[in-house]
Amino acid sequence: MNFRWTRPVPRLLLDGAMLLCLVLAFAYWWLGNGMHEALGTVFLLIVLRHVANNLFWWKGHRGGRMTTQRALNLVLGVLLSVTLVILLVSSLAVSRTLAGWLPIPRIFLMQEVHWFAAYWAIALAALHLGVNWNRIAALLRTATRRPWPRWAGLLAWAIGIAGALQGIASGTLLGFWPRLGFRYSLSMWDFNASVLPFFLHWGAALLTLAVAAQLLLRVVQVPTGLFSGKSRS
Repeated sequence: MNFRWTRPVPRLLLDGAMLLCLVLAFAYWWLGNGMHEALGTVFLLIVLRHVANNLFWWKGHRGGRMTTQRALNLVLGVLLSVTLVILLVSSLAVSRTLAGWLPIPRIFLMQEVHWFAAYWAIALAALHLGVNWNRIAALLRTATRRPWPRWAGLLAWAIGIAGALQGIASGTLLGFWPRLGFRYSLSMWDFNASVLPFFLHWGAALLTLAVAAQLLLRVVQVPTGLFSGKSRS
């Protein structure tokens, strides 16, 4: 079978791997510096493939009607691109394993820049996911090759909202919300006590942002219906 990155299943796997790498990179004190840098490198390579998959969408912004979803995607895309560039530059400056051989002076400020850029990168990625949930759902329907019943959409919304409500507390527990405001937090996860809850809390916190973005989009696009499962692009 001819493998193509633009097909639904490879695209979903690629995007899932991209988010997984980003979340795993936050488990620094569990995985260690070497694995952290390796995950960051893989993440940036996957981002390049993701951008290549969506070049047609970026070219489409030169023409056609500017809808709310396209406008949000454009803003989030620009912000995410800038954040990832900052993340890449700062990672080279603070690297101790993969790029430690580079003659770059170690500046403490770059560690801070890298830290806060990482939190904003994952937050913007979650918002990007939420705004594009209709496209992700379309890819899932295409991959499964069968229509989804209406109750499946309602169930997904119920689970999503429940998880998002938990995510408010999870984000506080992880120190996620203060760091998005460029404030320091004393929250540090004890991986000697538990590992799985760390990732569950991260999933809930990211779900909070994704659901908030999708709800905002649907409220603005009132004529499409709040829980209809469709949003105009």
